[in-house]
Amino acid sequence: MVASHNADTVRYGVRRMAELDLDPQERVLCFAQLLGMCDQITFPLGQSGYSVYKYVPYGPVNEVLPYLSRRANENGGMLTKIAMEKSLLRKELMRRLVKGQIFYKPQGVYKPVGMD
Repeated sequence: MVASHNADTVRYGVRRMAELDLDPQERVLCFAQLLGMCDQITFPLGQSGYSVYKYVPYGPVNEVLPYLSRRANENGGMLTKIAMEKSLLRKELMRRLVKGQIFYKPQGVYKPVGMD
């Protein structure tokens, strides 16, 4: 499992799978992120057939908060990533409003972000 919010790490995992000739449908390697973080990475991976999980830490607050604090410290660029996600969401919302596709369901072949 590649449990990372880092796009470069995810791209590396996807590249290695291709180098090792591993089909995403085989579910040999999975990707995971915290729920609500890096959806711009998770969605294209899932649409491309990769096994993707979102996880939610749960438990007593005095146990969960230290865990989330460690994730925040490890993820130094978190505010930048959140700003990018907000920008992408705003752009997509505007696109859907302009084109009258509020309940748009994408069709087609997808590639993970940065794997052109």
